[in-house]
Formats: sequence, structure tokens, C-alpha cells
Amino acid sequence: MKTRYFAINKKIMTWLSEILLFFILITLTGCSSSPKQEKLPLYKFIFTATKNVNDSAPLKINIVLLKSNIEFMSADFFSLQANVQTVLGDKLINAEQFFLLPSQHQYFWSEKKIPKASYIGIFAEYKQLNGKKWRIALPVPVPEQPSFYEFWASPPDELMICIQVTDKGLNSIKANKCDTGYAADEGTT
Repeated sequence: MKTRYFAINKKIMTWLSEILLFFILITLTGCSSSPKQEKLPLYKFIFTATKNVNDSAPLKINIVLLKSNIEFMSADFFSLQANVQTVLGDKLINAEQFFLLPSQHQYFWSEKKIPKASYIGIFAEYKQLNGKKWRIALPVPVPEQPSFYEFWASPPDELMICIQVTDKGLNSIKANKCDTGYAADEGTT
């Protein structure tokens, strides 16, 4: 009877060790898989303009992605206007521009998030600079990660940045206060 008992126990032990080995292999395989690539969201800029923003002339808007905002904020308008690349040097990651027409209430523009970018610089080429806030630098927005208990939620696909363009200059406004109710011209890169 004892030999039978040991034979059954030996089979059970063999079976349990095979199951344990299987789970160890599965666990190790899961741990050795490549890390999940972070999906970088798009920046979606919404420029909202007031009437007569540039004395009925098109307004050139420049958007620059920066590693640091020090050079951007210390540069004078005419240097930035003449040659952004030279003024900002290796702090410049990307530069784009567009024209905001007098008849446009809004302009949408999208940019892929670049991991090296720490700041977004925006400057407007007004006809008259007198006392206008012609540039702003914003820290790159970071998508909010859902709490651990919100495992079904994911970070947003777009990070909205709202810029109000007035005859007094540029202002950043909170995304939830951004007016997106008008038909807009799309500009994407």
C-alpha cells in the first residue's frame, strides 16, 4: 500500500513540477518581451483671433519647438524674424509658420510630439509691435496618465494648446476655455 501511495505522490509531484515549470517559462517570456513603446500624442494648436488683429493685414505666426526657452525669450524680434535657426542654434528642434488671415476667426494646426522638445515658442509678426506681447513660450504639455485603478483609460491622442490672438498680442488660454465652435481652416503638418 505504501508503494502505491508513493507512486501516486511521485506522479502528482512530477505533474506539479511540470505545471510550475510551465508558469515559470511563461513568466520569464513575459518579462523578456520588448518594452511598450510610448505613444506620443499630437499637439493640436487652436489659434483664436479677434477682429482687426493686425490692422486688416495677414498675421504671420511662427511656432518653434525648443530644447530650452532662454535664447528664444532673450532674442529681439528682428533677429528672430530674420533667421530663427541662427539665433536659437542647437536649442531649435523644429520651426513652422502660417498666416492668420483677417477673415479667419480660428486656425487649427497640428504637430507631432517630439520627445526632445521642452518648450513651444510662438511669435507673431505684427505690423506694429508697439507694446504688443508678440511672443510666448509654453512648457510642453505632458499628457495626464490615468490612475492605476483606471486601467481602462488611456492618455489622450491630442494635447490641445489654445492661443488667443488679439490686437494687444498673444495669450495662452486653458483648453477647457478654448472656443472651438466656429468653422475653421485646417492647417496640418
